[in-house]
Amino acid sequence: MKKNYKYSLDTSSKKFVCSNCNKKTFVKFIDNETQQYLNHIDGRCDRESKCGYFKKPSGNTISTICNTNCNTTVIQTTYHNQNLLQRYANCKQQSNFIIYLHKHFTQQDVLRVVKKYHICTTNYWYGATLFWQIDDLNRIRGGKIMKYNSITGKRVKEPFNHVSWMHKQLKLPNFVLQQCLFGLHLINTISKSDTICIVESEKTAIIMSLLIPDFLWLATGSKTGFKEEILAPVRKYKIIAYPDKTEFSKWNATTQLLNKKGFQIECSQLLENFDIEDGGDLVDFLV
Repeated sequence: MKKNYKYSLDTSSKKFVCSNCNKKTFVKFIDNETQQYLNHIDGRCDRESKCGYFKKPSGNTISTICNTNCNTTVIQTTYHNQNLLQRYANCKQQSNFIIYLHKHFTQQDVLRVVKKYHICTTNYWYGATLFWQIDDLNRIRGGKIMKYNSITGKRVKEPFNHVSWMHKQLKLPNFVLQQCLFGLHLINTISKSDTICIVESEKTAIIMSLLIPDFLWLATGSKTGFKEEILAPVRKYKIIAYPDKTEFSKWNATTQLLNKKGFQIECSQLLENFDIEDGGDLVDFLV
């Protein structure tokens, strides 16, 4: 049975100012019938660790219950043209993130990982990095744009959080973004006996693949990305999940549920035992 609710969180990349933390990280609920945004208080802040605001609208009843005999409209995922990979890989300007990598790793290793994960540069913001999300069938589901500091390797969050998407830069109308694990295309290069390590951020997956290349490192792209529909393609692999500090309880709860469905996930509590800031990851611990 598929339940269609009257209201749902907006799936586009548009963000509003959160009334709780005053950051432009707020995702509003929309009315699925009118496709209009609701008020400014019903929604979720993406700053889950530092804000955590989440208010559901009242009266969010099920508007339609469909079974196999119902006529439903299936929303098709939009994929980017494969030509974009080469187009943005040939950018003469290096992103701030790649400049940072060159300061800490050999040129050969950086070039290898850039090619492996298809890390590109975009002029959406000067020095911004483009992380392509390519699925296990080599379809480009999305391109996540983020800007880093070339010296510290930290994300640029002032005067606003520099995160966007390639379909926004290209101004593609009606683009349907259905995300996948960052690096998912690489499962075609390993065997079922190999171990996959999953972290939250793309940056962490890249750096860990340089520090510990014996494992395949993938990223969810967000704290909420650790869920069944995103992890489904790697169900048959042995997985070690490394949640950011303070996120262990949530990821471990998901782990327990998924393992009952046939997954093979071990959720590491490593970061909870060390003195790093809340929200810190493996890179903060090792580097």
